[in-house]
Amino acid sequence: MRVVTAKQMGEIDSRTSRDYGLDAQVLMELAGRCVSDWLQQRCPGGRVAFLCGPGNNGGDGLVAARAWADRGGRAVVYLMSQELKGDALRNLERARQWKLEMHPLSEFCAESFDWFVDALFGTGLSRPLDLPLLESLPPERTLAVDIPSGLHADTGQVLGQAVRARTTITFGPPKLGQLLALDQCGELVLEPIGFPREQLESEEWPGQWLTPELAREWLPTRGAASHKRTTGKVLVVAGSTRYPGAGALATLGALRSGAGLVFTYGPASTRLPLEAIPLISRGDFLQKADLKPLLKQLEEVDALCLGPGLGDEPETLEVVRELLERSELPAVVDADALRALPERLSPRVLLTPHAGELSRILRVKSSELEKDRLRYAVQAARNFNCTVLFKGPATLVATAGGRYAVSTQGTPVLAQGGSGDVLSGICSSLLAQGLGALEAGALGAYLQGTAGRLSGVAAGLGAEGLAAMLPGAWTSLT
Repeated sequence: MRVVTAKQMGEIDSRTSRDYGLDAQVLMELAGRCVSDWLQQRCPGGRVAFLCGPGNNGGDGLVAARAWADRGGRAVVYLMSQELKGDALRNLERARQWKLEMHPLSEFCAESFDWFVDALFGTGLSRPLDLPLLESLPPERTLAVDIPSGLHADTGQVLGQAVRARTTITFGPPKLGQLLALDQCGELVLEPIGFPREQLESEEWPGQWLTPELAREWLPTRGAASHKRTTGKVLVVAGSTRYPGAGALATLGALRSGAGLVFTYGPASTRLPLEAIPLISRGDFLQKADLKPLLKQLEEVDALCLGPGLGDEPETLEVVRELLERSELPAVVDADALRALPERLSPRVLLTPHAGELSRILRVKSSELEKDRLRYAVQAARNFNCTVLFKGPATLVATAGGRYAVSTQGTPVLAQGGSGDVLSGICSSLLAQGLGALEAGALGAYLQGTAGRLSGVAAGLGAEGLAAMLPGAWTSLT
């Protein structure tokens, strides 16, 4: 499913009116009636407060209030301003003709309502708000129209203050900021309201949301004659005496996500799963003497997983840098290996940093990265000519060309040591099975998130237990 920015959504709006003859007033009517339909399923005949702003979002809210009153519901409108324009003004006039109960927003009191409809600000908002009322609405009974007021539609950042909703009904495709701030949006309900399908699904929009349907489409398949050497061979270079479990976790991630063969190169202290093929290092950490056998082994595999638990010994980082410079294989580069990036990589190389690691790579404060996650993910991809998976509650994968994909399958179960190692293994397995770096990164994050969801909220499951849930995550898509 395509993801758009506020500007791209504006272009879809304009084309729909200009090229398809669907007037903006008709779209507003359809949007408002979708809100009324949703309320009818939750509180038929209930008393609902409609908080309406001065723009088109407020116009949607006024339509919803009128439709709700037509259904026999009790609609009370609170207006932020009487100075409306265009289609919103026409719907204000209709609300007056319908004799809806209306008050200034300054008179709003949250008592005695079954539900609250937030139609104050839409996706065009870019300035900080100083409106304490936004945070006074009870989230469990608040429905946001298009986007919670105060939320930036592109970055998901709260602009001063913002509504927290139980449900957000958005019109057309999802907006990037909504996916990056689902804790503010709550359940995201998509309503096409007549937008042409070719516009909603146009490849002109570079973003994609990894829904179950898209994940299923990207999932590697096997032919009847497949065998272990045709279903992806991975070399995992990970672990050290200090972090002996990291290589095992990355190996499990690769094995449990479909790789036919996994070779693991690490110190003798690394505890590997029985299905792995160990290639034992001579020392306690990666050394120059390991470079020759590693380069030889690269000739036997389809993808490289490099970094989990390697440590930051200068000699180790030198070997990492040379491996990346001399290998032409698709690769996942994670953790300590991110400290040894050459100036130019390949689009088939997937970096998997969390905010702290990306902060170091770009020399930008972590707090600044969070203000515009897509911008900085793309910047890092362009700096190194590669693909970047920026970890977070919503995982972003971006290419140097500006394409990106978002996975929102993340769950608090993943907030544990070793889950990043497992993800590295998953993504390297998918690369070995023939996926591109963007697809491997996004699908890998989706599968890991699904595994976490399948495990519930079991405390102490551990990263190894998470890896054990991967076959179930895979099966859920078949």
